[in-house]
Amino acid sequence: MRRKLKRTLGLYSATMVSIGSMIGGAIFVLAGTVFKIAGPSATLAILLAGIATLLTSLSFAEFSTFIPEAGGGYSYVRAVFGNKFVGFFTGWMLWIAYTLSAALFAIGFGTFFHYFIPFIPDTIGSVILIFLISFNQIKGIKNSAVLENIIVTTYVSVLIAYMIYGIKFANFNNLTPFFSHGTTATFQAVSILYMTYIGFDSVTTLGEEVKNPKKTLPLAIVISMIVVLIVKTGVFLIGSSLINVQSITAQNAGNFMINTAKIIGGPLGGYIFAGAGLLATLSCMDTSMLASSRTSFALSRDKRLPYFFQSINPKTQSPIFSIVISTLIVFFATITKNVEQISIIASALTLAGYAFINLALLYSRKRNLNTQNGFKVPLYPYIPIFAIVFNAVMIFVLLYTNKLALEFVIVLSAIGTVYYLLSPKLKTAPKGISSEPLPFLKIKNTRDDLKVLSVIEDEEEINSLLSFTFDISSGNVIPIGIVDIPDIVKDRDSYETLKKSVEKFERIRKDVSHFGNEKSTKIGLSVILSKDREKIVDRFAIENKIDMIFMGWREENGKTFSKWERKILEMSPVDVGIIKLKNTNFKRILFPYSGSVYSQMAAGTVKRIADAYGAKVTVLKIIYEEDEKEAEEYKTVLTHILETLKIDGEVLIEYSPSAWQKIVDLSKEYDLVVIGISTDWNTGDSLLGLKTDLIFEQAQSSVLAVRAYHGIFHNQIIRKIFEFIKKFSP
Repeated sequence: MRRKLKRTLGLYSATMVSIGSMIGGAIFVLAGTVFKIAGPSATLAILLAGIATLLTSLSFAEFSTFIPEAGGGYSYVRAVFGNKFVGFFTGWMLWIAYTLSAALFAIGFGTFFHYFIPFIPDTIGSVILIFLISFNQIKGIKNSAVLENIIVTTYVSVLIAYMIYGIKFANFNNLTPFFSHGTTATFQAVSILYMTYIGFDSVTTLGEEVKNPKKTLPLAIVISMIVVLIVKTGVFLIGSSLINVQSITAQNAGNFMINTAKIIGGPLGGYIFAGAGLLATLSCMDTSMLASSRTSFALSRDKRLPYFFQSINPKTQSPIFSIVISTLIVFFATITKNVEQISIIASALTLAGYAFINLALLYSRKRNLNTQNGFKVPLYPYIPIFAIVFNAVMIFVLLYTNKLALEFVIVLSAIGTVYYLLSPKLKTAPKGISSEPLPFLKIKNTRDDLKVLSVIEDEEEINSLLSFTFDISSGNVIPIGIVDIPDIVKDRDSYETLKKSVEKFERIRKDVSHFGNEKSTKIGLSVILSKDREKIVDRFAIENKIDMIFMGWREENGKTFSKWERKILEMSPVDVGIIKLKNTNFKRILFPYSGSVYSQMAAGTVKRIADAYGAKVTVLKIIYEEDEKEAEEYKTVLTHILETLKIDGEVLIEYSPSAWQKIVDLSKEYDLVVIGISTDWNTGDSLLGLKTDLIFEQAQSSVLAVRAYHGIFHNQIIRKIFEFIKKFSP
């Protein structure tokens, strides 16, 4: 089931989110640094950066009218180019850029915090902010929006007052020589300041949380860009006219703007400006964290990051795990306290992401993907082409002048590329714009000579389980029974239990032989005495070249699956199926398809069952809310599944907020429900969004859970790492 976020933000809140992150970074964090780099020409740099950003923001504004999703720029590129490398790489770069920019603002907050409370180190102030913002966002977007409105309105008012009163104290002789450090330094400053306009992009990452996004997002982008461009340029101009920027050093760069405020209002002016700085950096941090967590959420929802990144807090509807991961990255970046390096790396990654977004606009226009009435980029195609060229030049200027940042960008890009190449490849569909790319089925192996291991536990299930495994394997089935042997038979009760188990399997052996006679074939039960049944089953499967293990469903101590069944599911080196059998006359099969690796792998088993019983298969997709266009797109993919499997069937699209409940309701109309389950076997909420345990307990039909073996996902080292990470997932 597709996870969606709640729409709670209006135009004012969306505009404040955008303004909030664009003003604070340049004025309160980077002003001293860029004036140190470029001299008075940093004022021109902030203006040029704003104009260049305005060009790219127009592309975002157009995209926001017909792709109002969480993920912003990443979602736009992915929607145009598909869920492939270009889309993933754009999301990867923007995710890291947003996260690093959040660290930048945390460092700035620590500086202002230390100004107010000198005995507390600035790093402590930064860490306090990081965890306060994280906690607030976990509580929900509504809390962040209200906080953003109050904060941004307050400190923008302070900046306007700063410009008005600052004119009285301005000495414009301080602006000469204007290009005191050369024009190259000016363009380097443009590149660094470019990322401080990241706010218009941040608001698009909240596309699923904005009311009436087709109108609200373009308006919020345009309004915020105009306001920010005027305020930033004005504050830079006044600030550089109050103090000769040639006096700035690495030690006093962080307090440059506070010192200018002291000239206007004395010590009180310094404290007022520092207070505004606290609010501004807090606001920027809040917005950047929102953008970071929503981008990783969108990547995960498209199966490009591990699924736990899309874990949503059921009470607050916030992507909790994405927020936690962003918090940890921000924390480690912040404690380095390297403002210049962080800003250059974040800027380079942002510029690269923006270049891909402008390229995506050109491609979407060429293919006529935007059929909506709404905002369109003027002077097309010149504006997006110029934006691409500008971004490329700025990346070169940034990284050519800073080798350490270049190395970091190369390493981060390489990590993303390697991760993409190692992750499962899913061909996505439908082509063009889609609110969720649902992968086409890529079935691997459905050969007829399937060799099945049937693990028999209960005498009552002998005929039903053997009949099922015999039919789908064309008689190529090996029954096995396991007698658990304790290390020491301590007393008579232990001996009697062991004796009864042996006697039970002797009876089962006779029943299996009788079953073979009825089928006119020779089938014998292999009874194995073992102290470790999980290992013995795995060893037996490998030695006998078994393709799939089947076991009957059993409850144990109130849990849906027994402990050893879970072990087999998690550890077995072959495919595993656990089946709850109510009958073995399968004429109608329900197959919920999510597009995940696991449902893809389960498709082969569905085909075998359908072929064995001449069954009709219903391929099911459950959608969170009604959307006719989305439903039609899914039908194309689901129909392709039936054609690929070459089986008789039909497509079913259902709307429900509860996937497992819908499957239970539908089960009464079918003989068998087949579910592909995830590698970590989280029965409470699997990758499909299904509560598999409840389906087994409440379904009115037979149910088969298929866990197909995957060499990477079931690698024991990877599993241990995954299990450790999963402990932190809600």
